[in-house]
Amino acid sequence: MLSVVRSGLSAASQEISVISNNIANASSLGFKRSSASFSDIYTEMSDVRNGNRVGNGVSQNQPRRNHSQGSLILTGNALDLGMNGQGMFILDTREKLGELSYTRNGAITIQQDGKLVNSDGLSYLDLGGQEITLPFQILGKKGTPENLSEVKVTAEGYLRATYGIDNYKTIAQIGLARFADENQLRALGDNIFTSTPESGEAVIGAGKDFGFGKIKAGSLEASNTDITAELTLLIRAQQAFNGSAKMMQADADVTRRLMDQ
Repeated sequence: MLSVVRSGLSAASQEISVISNNIANASSLGFKRSSASFSDIYTEMSDVRNGNRVGNGVSQNQPRRNHSQGSLILTGNALDLGMNGQGMFILDTREKLGELSYTRNGAITIQQDGKLVNSDGLSYLDLGGQEITLPFQILGKKGTPENLSEVKVTAEGYLRATYGIDNYKTIAQIGLARFADENQLRALGDNIFTSTPESGEAVIGAGKDFGFGKIKAGSLEASNTDITAELTLLIRAQQAFNGSAKMMQADADVTRRLMDQ
């Protein structure tokens, strides 16, 4: 009996932890919620007619991450890129991790050298796997310097810059990645993921390519966490935890009484 109650306490505790993490990251850009997963444990009663199965608690499985689309928040910033579809932006983490990583957070900033990076200074890569650098100044048609005046990103991921009044230049095409099973990606924190054998290798493409979706400039993807639903699940998990705790206390009281006799 005690082992069954302990498994219930452990399962409820894990679910509370997973739900709390979802709620804590509800405002994180590109965050993907997870749900706790459990399996019933049964004991086979071979000496009973029909081989009835008796419940023997629950076992905990790895939490399952849900990569469903989050809503897009309009920001008006030309380099805030939201994804509508399965594609993920590619980050250069080869120096730190020895491999590339992937994210749905398209909040791009520009360094002083013109590189497009995320908040941690990791470079976004183009379709050819190269770092993207946006020049602040170029030589115009007459050989005179012209300063960057406007930046646009198309649905296909083309980064187009305007210098001066009418000097238009395509800088790069932002690369995207998708996977056979994105739910099996390894989470590194900060909504950054790496591939695993279960997720499959990254397939590289661009916005509007088949299966990648399209890029929406001037917006960012919000977390796919529904606070109301998470709070409802949290209440249920807390009730399950309290119920298991009361059962454990009752079992302990019975054991103590038996020992006192």
